[in-house]
Amino acid sequence: MDKRTADMGTTPIGLLLLRMSIPAMISVVMMSLYNIIDTFWVSGLPNGTEAIAALTVLMPLQQIAAAMGMCMSVGVTSLVSRRLGERKLEEVHAIAGNAVTLPIVLGIAVGAVCIIFPGPLALAFGGSHQLVAPAISYLTIVAWGFPFQIYSMSIDGLIRGSGNTKTPMYIRGSAALLNAILDPFLIYGWGFFPMLGLRGAAIATLLAQILGAVLSTGYILSRRSPYRISSAALWPKITIIRDIAHVGFPSFINGCVRSTVGSIANWVLAGFGPAALAAHGLSMRVMMLMLSFMGPGVSQALVPIVGFNFGAKNYRRMWRTWLSASVVLAGIGIVLSSIIIVFAPTIMAPFARDPELLRLSVWAVRARVCTVFLVEPQMMGVFTFQGMGMGFRALVLTMSRDVIFMIPALILLTDIFGVYGAFAAQPVANVLGLIIAGTMLLRAYRRYPVTDSV
Repeated sequence: MDKRTADMGTTPIGLLLLRMSIPAMISVVMMSLYNIIDTFWVSGLPNGTEAIAALTVLMPLQQIAAAMGMCMSVGVTSLVSRRLGERKLEEVHAIAGNAVTLPIVLGIAVGAVCIIFPGPLALAFGGSHQLVAPAISYLTIVAWGFPFQIYSMSIDGLIRGSGNTKTPMYIRGSAALLNAILDPFLIYGWGFFPMLGLRGAAIATLLAQILGAVLSTGYILSRRSPYRISSAALWPKITIIRDIAHVGFPSFINGCVRSTVGSIANWVLAGFGPAALAAHGLSMRVMMLMLSFMGPGVSQALVPIVGFNFGAKNYRRMWRTWLSASVVLAGIGIVLSSIIIVFAPTIMAPFARDPELLRLSVWAVRARVCTVFLVEPQMMGVFTFQGMGMGFRALVLTMSRDVIFMIPALILLTDIFGVYGAFAAQPVANVLGLIIAGTMLLRAYRRYPVTDSV
């Protein structure tokens, strides 16, 4: 067994989380930064507000593609780490083969739908007729990259499942860097490049996703990889698909639910004009950048650690992992939220060049980040359930906040307070979701208490 894999059961929790989280965090930060950079360049177009609003319309659709990748990534990471903890090493290589084949099929399917029906999809996800044309110009290009994106996420999960979080960092970082470099050249036509506007941003994203897939393939086939994939392992195996889906499919459903909630938010905010919709998109991107310094990176370390120790029946170590991650991230959330709330006008000004857009963006981002410190323990609970192979519980936990609480709050608060109420719905849902998270985690702890650990 690779030393990095064995370390998941022996290295002190704090040191292990730090060592595995930092590379993953850097990878997520880079991806969030390129989204911010992408938005910055797009905001400088003559129709910058409408362009940002068009990208916001497509966010829920892109979330579905990302949800497919997350389905594979989480399912593969959890399954591989548990099998490594159980010392079933031969089965691990069979899982790796399916982790290569399945995402390609999924990516081709979702990409084809987007390329064939771009207009109806843009309208369905909250776009007004004013925003359909720019949305189509972006979607019909970026959709070609969905197979590469989903494939890369699956391979990332495979690599992380063995305890290696540095290699995905290098791969994602390289892709993000290429995207950031190409953006101004393709959007504004610098040098000998043509000025392509939103289409240029889409081409930059597509090329970056292709690079990520190529680099992922190169690593998984190299001698440095702990996996040995035979041609026979590439054929889909029902038992492996079932085990991946058991954990991963709820993550896909969760992504679809978030996409649906995002579409509802788009429909609601579209009634207040492009500036409100653009402010929604800008605040989401800033919040995602903030979160990239927190939960997403840690989760990529937490899932394999929990899976390995759950498989080894070391429940004490498993629960200490959740607690350590939750406490630290809640503290970081308080600090980062305070900074964003205080300096929100300065942060949003480079992206919101229209006064109305700036005013709404400041309100939106302050509302979104004020309760982030309450979300992190909930999200660490979600990832703990995923590591334990309890995908349905993870789905219930996220749906309670994102559907049961979020949608009614969005409708009710918008009806009472208008556009400001729409932006306030998320923090209300975050507070209520904490109650559900605490109840579910307590029940799981009673079933797998530390007294039963080895």
